[in-house]
Amino acid sequence: LTNTANITTSANVTDPTPGNNSATDTDTPNLVADLQITKTDGNATYTPGTSVTYTIVATNVGPSDVTGATLTDILPANLANATWTAVYAGGGSGTTSGSGNITANITLPSGANATFTVTGTVLSSALGNLTNTANITTSANVTDPTPGNNSATDTDRKSTRLNSSHVSESRMPSSA
Repeated sequence: LTNTANITTSANVTDPTPGNNSATDTDTPNLVADLQITKTDGNATYTPGTSVTYTIVATNVGPSDVTGATLTDILPANLANATWTAVYAGGGSGTTSGSGNITANITLPSGANATFTVTGTVLSSALGNLTNTANITTSANVTDPTPGNNSATDTDRKSTRLNSSHVSESRMPSSA
């Protein structure tokens, strides 16, 4: 932002130092935007061989707009056939769909958000926790005053529920 002020004398006045009749002020923008991210699949457990859907919401709380933010989500190795879509609100924009891991360059004006929906199938051989983390980072020229809310993780435990097709029934002989 540059602002220049000039002063001139009237026609019948001579200015002995005309070199000081102009002043310029230049200010470099200090862009500040609090980006936030949440991630959930709405479940505490997963069942191998079934599908899972994650919802990721990235929001710019402001006050400055952000062009060139990056949303990343490196999917767990035991999640197969993953696809994703993105819907933007409040003037946000960016990539709207893909498959596999997410690395999306997005624009989020102050107050805007991006909602990513990721769907995949948990491998039938999956063991242990299903953990997935998404991150949002600002562009290089923007300062995020609260970087601690730029990462969100969803962790589900493997379900201990038995599949009824693998359960057999045994009966004790009755005594009559």
